[in-house]
Amino acid sequence: MRATTIYEAAREAGAPGEDVVTSTCGHNCGGRCVVNAHVKDGRIVRISTDPRKWTFEMPPLTACARGFGAADRVNHPDRLRHPLRRVGPRGSGAYERVSWDDALDEVAAQMLRIRDAYGPAAILDCSRSGNTAVLHNRAAIQRLLHLFGGCTELWSNLSNEAEIFALRHTYGPKADCKFSGREPTDYVNSRLMILWGWSPADGTFGTNNPQYLRWAHERGVRIVSVDPRATRTSVQMSDEHIPIRPGTDAAMLIAMAQVVVSDGRHDQAFLDRLVLGFDEAHLPEGAPPGSSYRSYLLGLSDGVAKTPEWAEPLTGVPAASIRRLARDFATLKPAALHCGYAPGRTGYGEQFHRAAYALCAITGNIGIPGGNSGCSGGARNHGIKRLGAPPNPANSRVASTLLADVLARGRTGGYPADIKMVYSACGDLANQAPNVNKITAGLEGLEFMVVHDHFLTPTARYADIVLPATTFWERSDIHTPWSGAGHYAIFMRQAIQPMYECRNDVDICADLAERLGLVGYKRVDDVEWLREICAGTDVDDFDAFRERGLARLPAPEDPVAFADEVSDPAGHPFSTPSGKIEIYSISIAANPDPHGLGRIPSIPTWIPPHEPDPRHPLELISPKSRARTHSTHDNRATLARVDRQDVWIHPEDAAARGIADGQLARVFNQRGATIVPARVTDRIARGVVSIKEGAWFTPGPSGTDTRGCVNVLTEDRASPCGAPTYNTCLVEIAPA
Repeated sequence: MRATTIYEAAREAGAPGEDVVTSTCGHNCGGRCVVNAHVKDGRIVRISTDPRKWTFEMPPLTACARGFGAADRVNHPDRLRHPLRRVGPRGSGAYERVSWDDALDEVAAQMLRIRDAYGPAAILDCSRSGNTAVLHNRAAIQRLLHLFGGCTELWSNLSNEAEIFALRHTYGPKADCKFSGREPTDYVNSRLMILWGWSPADGTFGTNNPQYLRWAHERGVRIVSVDPRATRTSVQMSDEHIPIRPGTDAAMLIAMAQVVVSDGRHDQAFLDRLVLGFDEAHLPEGAPPGSSYRSYLLGLSDGVAKTPEWAEPLTGVPAASIRRLARDFATLKPAALHCGYAPGRTGYGEQFHRAAYALCAITGNIGIPGGNSGCSGGARNHGIKRLGAPPNPANSRVASTLLADVLARGRTGGYPADIKMVYSACGDLANQAPNVNKITAGLEGLEFMVVHDHFLTPTARYADIVLPATTFWERSDIHTPWSGAGHYAIFMRQAIQPMYECRNDVDICADLAERLGLVGYKRVDDVEWLREICAGTDVDDFDAFRERGLARLPAPEDPVAFADEVSDPAGHPFSTPSGKIEIYSISIAANPDPHGLGRIPSIPTWIPPHEPDPRHPLELISPKSRARTHSTHDNRATLARVDRQDVWIHPEDAAARGIADGQLARVFNQRGATIVPARVTDRIARGVVSIKEGAWFTPGPSGTDTRGCVNVLTEDRASPCGAPTYNTCLVEIAPA
């Protein structure tokens, strides 16, 4: 019998005169925790979290430092309080107060003028993931713009487009990155887990993933971390840390596969039954002879065997370590490979994910308890969907990582339109997309820009009209586990009335729709809309859910994705063209350059991410900060102490440049420079430096950033699948 949904009030009683309201952070933080607002006299006075004690079956959803600081953010003295109109140069921060009517009238008039003069594609939607709940998210703006005739949209996911692409072409278009991995409760069933560029203790990847990793490790699961940095996960819960040169992950995975095949340790029965393209006998009709993955690994197709000795000078990982890890992964079954997003944010990041999935297939570790597909998401869809938007009638799309270039060049660069207006809400792309100096130069040439936000962020400082938006505490919504990591839902009950003159993004867009003469944007009350969204899901008592705040949904019967396809491929084939796991992708072979950004091989292939640059010899990576959610919270001085902003550099690299620990350093390349304190540490690989992403762009008088905004250094380049290349970035560093 299927388990039922359990509704919990995950909060303790408040002090006299306090109302305690359950919610969860609406930001794109990687967790989804219980944050309870203690409200007194209409103001949030403190935050508490889930009081439940740890159990393996039903753990507490405990908030992190960012969640506990939520009251400071909503009550922050710099909150935007009323609409603003720009009165100084773009980026200057000079604004005057205007009324809502004046602000919305101006936005509507400019939208009409620009659409009628240049066409709808001249309006660029820069809304993003600052709010990610089911109702209040970037779709509020998408619905408005699509009803208005469309816009140019930024289509690729800046976090994990490489993973999305690789899943689609390996496991099929129905493979969802949120539900193509396994439940954290299954970690304990592995004999070996390889965490590749995946550190839940640093970046957060599901609320309880670190606790489940510790649980598994304490019960004998061997954990190995592969990462340029020795992360908190590496230090606290791994048996071994293997440092690797950024962007070379595919080479190491390919070399591991070569060892498995050369040793004869591959699972031939699994490959014969379920996999396309491993060997010549299992190529699709019409594939060129010698185009199998086995031929590539053994050098039969190009004369170069992809041995650990071949990979060592590329990756910086000793051949003996590669060979040992490969043999362990093939023999300590079940073994699980968990891939983070960072190795996919490189020059040819899609090859990393495809090579990882191929290794899982070769060893027969897919769809079995204790194994994994190579994806780090959950295993089963909870059924609760975010409200979306209708199709974009302008059909104008640009890869998100090319924001700077489309602003700079428009049609002359081969893009669909010259951008005349930017509409931004739920995001801070001027800070978070690559090549910030080029982005801000492009924004200066706009005819109009409107931003919804809570603060005057680096993006908002370039807007003509800034509209003050509500936080998640000032409206009702629902949220589900991040990336499918768990099976629960949280009702985000409104805790306080909207502060000052702040308004919901949906309400702002509804008023604009009325001014623009658009029909169909208006909707029912938020709570009734949320009731409709829950209909037909495991949330079978909406009123209990709304009142108690936490719905513990039934756990999936199979904790590992693709269990049905592996156990019964005839009845449950994969959604690929062949119905099998495709190491050789039929769809890529038929269309090797799907986005006009470069050709993609039909099998996983090592492609060097960049040419060496003697002027900028250091590889820069930009991991997440525990003090921020991307750029959200960077104006919170108390949180900054949780994870200070600095540049990690190896002692040998620091000594060669005369840099001491704690000293201000200038990190630079041809795109820009930033000033940030140095952290001299052997926890980062030689030849690599690291600056945590998300610090607000703050240029000094010379134009050099002064606060460690890493995206003044990253390149506005897309990988062939449309993914960003943040971690393919060459720099030099010197004393400031």
